[in-house]
Amino acid sequence: MEVPTVVRMANQITEFFAVYPKEEALDGIAKHIHATWEPRLRNALKAHLDAGGAGLKPLCIEAMKGYFKGPKAPNARRVDPTKSDAPKGAEPSFAIGGGDGG
Repeated sequence: MEVPTVVRMANQITEFFAVYPKEEALDGIAKHIHATWEPRLRNALKAHLDAGGAGLKPLCIEAMKGYFKGPKAPNARRVDPTKSDAPKGAEPSFAIGGGDGG
């Protein structure tokens, strides 16, 4: 995809989130681009940012620079279920008339 199109799309997302408090806007921009853009688009945006980011709104530049740095905590996506404080769930009921039995 051409750079002007990527810039236009990123700026539209930024305009949507610009009314939110700054930290929420930064998070929203990065999460939206991560969740909805295919890797080729994200790579094109990163290459454009690395080349200076001409035409991108400052809020978008800040959000995406933070995004491209990676997670703030090590192993942020890893969860250890044995150390969870969440209550243990019950087994599904497959008996006749049971909730999951149909």
